[in-house]
Amino acid sequence: MPDRFAYSNALRDVHPVEKLVFSFSCMVITLISGSTVVHLMVFMIMAGAVLFLARIPLGYYVGIMFKAFVFVFLGSAAIAYKAIDLHGAMFVFFRAFAAISCFYFLILTTPAADILPVLRKVRMPSIIIELMGLTYRFIFVFMDITQKTRTAQSSRLGYDGIKNSYRSMGILISSLFVRMLRQADYLNTALESRGFTGELNVMQRVFKSSAANIAAITVIDIFLIAIGSG
Repeated sequence: MPDRFAYSNALRDVHPVEKLVFSFSCMVITLISGSTVVHLMVFMIMAGAVLFLARIPLGYYVGIMFKAFVFVFLGSAAIAYKAIDLHGAMFVFFRAFAAISCFYFLILTTPAADILPVLRKVRMPSIIIELMGLTYRFIFVFMDITQKTRTAQSSRLGYDGIKNSYRSMGILISSLFVRMLRQADYLNTALESRGFTGELNVMQRVFKSSAANIAAITVIDIFLIAIGSG
């Protein structure tokens, strides 16, 4: 689902470097700032960008942020319980939640196919870039196989009762392992047949940078830094 929005959102044609800089600069400010106000501002800015600029559906965004909320809340609760420090736990919660919102902005507005060429331009080792690309592709292969297998099991009442559910889950996991190995072998054969030498060269979209976007990013970053310093 995030991949579909990444290709169809209203910020699709914005230069990926601008979105990367915007996302990571706000994330860095979030991580180094000791102000909860900054964390809240970063979250609101990212939420506004996702909902009003990228035009991601509100229901979907609330859904994925709620999952992040539960994860971060449980971690913060554990900190509060172990350290008996409610203030510290709340600080960690707001910082982590704001950082996650920066990450979600990036993945909801920028396809991996646009991010990887940027990493190549900044001289990241090719092996890391190719592994990232292949891993990203296999996530969707994994999800597709899981969904189809689970649907087939459910149609045969494979999850009717606890005993059947455990049995079906074991079959699902073993089946996924075998089928993913098979898919990896197919992919390796396909790459070798095309003369793969360690780097996948694909056509890249041409983007135009925007002075207005760069100015807006600069103003937002300065604004956040000023709040954190105040």
